[in-house]
Amino acid sequence: MKYIKTALADQETIINVLYDEQIIKVYSSRVEVIKILTKTLGNPTIKYKKSKTYWSGASWDIPFSDSKKLEKILLLKSFVDSEIEIKLPKKEKKSVDKKDNKKKAEKKVEKKLESKKKQKEVTKKSEKNKSDKKINKKADKKADKKKDKKAERKSDKKIEKKLSNKEIEKKIIKKTSSSKTKKTIEKEENKKKKEEIKKKSDSKVTKNKVVKTKDSKKTKNEKSKKADIKKENEFFQMSLI
Repeated sequence: MKYIKTALADQETIINVLYDEQIIKVYSSRVEVIKILTKTLGNPTIKYKKSKTYWSGASWDIPFSDSKKLEKILLLKSFVDSEIEIKLPKKEKKSVDKKDNKKKAEKKVEKKLESKKKQKEVTKKSEKNKSDKKINKKADKKADKKKDKKAERKSDKKIEKKLSNKEIEKKIIKKTSSSKTKKTIEKEENKKKKEEIKKKSDSKVTKNKVVKTKDSKKTKNEKSKKADIKKENEFFQMSLI
């Protein structure tokens, strides 16, 4: 069996306080409220038949001693479901509207503040990112400078090595050239000395030859003179005879 849905004008929920019996009787003919009450209070004590297939309503008997159930029943949510819009009087509407407007304005202000905070956070993050980028750029520049300096040092060392090698080669060449020049000079000096010795020896030989020739000439002259003297003596002797 099901609960029948009647027109809204025919739907009602009644709470009767029976002081003699110390019972609060709750009756409802609205299906949605019956469902809520069955959830909060349990199965109804009485169900009212409409026909063989439908119930027309239900009621619950709650004693005064059951405070927990009474607290649940006294809430508006127990009797009014979310499909019904609560109509308020004009004064209450204005106050409610003012409260709602205040809440809306507060919400708008909160949203603005949150957006401003978010914007500030975004700007701070962007500024941090910019500063981090600048720092990273500076660090990269420093690293590049260090690399360049290292490369320059390496190139300078290479150049120095090349220069030192060249200087060493030059020195070696100079030494070799100087030794060669010394040797050539020594050779030339030796040649000169040899030539001088030869000249001296040649001059001595020539002198000896000249002396010998002179001596030979002298001896020849002396011999010729002696021969002439002999001839004269012989001639003189012959004349005496």
